[in-house]
Amino acid sequence: MLGLYLQAGFKKAADITPSSLEGLQRAPVLWQTFLPSARHYKKYCKLVDWENPTRMHPFYWQVRGLSLQLRLLAHSKSPFKLLGLVHLQNRVEEYAECRTDIPCELVARFGTVFQHRRGLAVEVTVTGNQRGQRVYSATGTYLMQTSLKPGPLPAYESDIVAPGETSPETAELAFSASMVRRYAKVSGDVNPIHLSTLTARLFGFKRAIVHGMYSGAKAVSVLDKQAELNSKAVRLAFKRPMFVPAKAVLYSEQGEGSTHFSLVSANREQAETYFTGQIG
Repeated sequence: MLGLYLQAGFKKAADITPSSLEGLQRAPVLWQTFLPSARHYKKYCKLVDWENPTRMHPFYWQVRGLSLQLRLLAHSKSPFKLLGLVHLQNRVEEYAECRTDIPCELVARFGTVFQHRRGLAVEVTVTGNQRGQRVYSATGTYLMQTSLKPGPLPAYESDIVAPGETSPETAELAFSASMVRRYAKVSGDVNPIHLSTLTARLFGFKRAIVHGMYSGAKAVSVLDKQAELNSKAVRLAFKRPMFVPAKAVLYSEQGEGSTHFSLVSANREQAETYFTGQIG
C-alpha cells in the first residue's frame, strides 16, 4: 500500500477543466473482488472495540477497499493528487447485509465535485456487491487545496448537525502511537502522516496524527453499544487533526430518529472538536 501512496504522490495530475471534472463521473471506474477473511475482520473489530463480529461494522468494507480508492486517485485521468488531500466527510448508507465470509466485489468511482472555500472537494464512492446483490455503499469527500475555480460547481456544505453544548459525556477515548501503528498495519493505511513524528513532519505536521477512520470507528462502536445501529446511515464530518498521543471525549444526544455526536479534545480549557457525526 505504501507503493500506492508513493505512486499517487509523484504522479502528474491531469489538467483541471470543466470538461475534465464532468468526465470524472463517467470514467475511470475501478473494481476488485476482495476475498473473505474472518481473521482480518476479527483483528479490525478488536482494534475499534466492535464487540459483535457477527455483525458488520459500517466502516469495514471501506477500509478493505482503501487500495482501490488509492488506485482511483492515482489514475492518469484523475486531476487530484493523493498527498495533501484532506478528508472532509464520510458517510456509509448500506452495510448491514454485507458479509465477511463470502467474496465482495467493490467498485470505486468519482462522484460530485464541489467548490470549497479552500479549493475543490471531490466524492469517492465505493459500492459493494455479493452474489449479485448490492450490499454496501459509502462515500468519502476529500479536499484538494487550490486557488483554481474551474467553472460553475455546486458549493460544498456539510449538513451534519452537532450535538448541543449541554450534551452528556458518553465516553473517553485514548489513542497512543502504538495503537495508531497497529491500525495502520491492519487497515493498510500507511500514509506517512500517521506513522511517526519524523514522517509526519515531512508533510507539515508537528506529530503523527490519528486516522480519522480509526477514531470515527471507535466512536461508532461506543454508540452501537448504547443503541444498536440497526442499519442506520452513519456520517462523519472531520474538523481538525488529532495528534498522537491523544485523549478525547465523546459527546452524544438523541434526536428524532437520529443520534448526533462529536469527539472533542479532553483539554477543557482549549477544547477542540475533531469531528461531528450523525447516525440515522
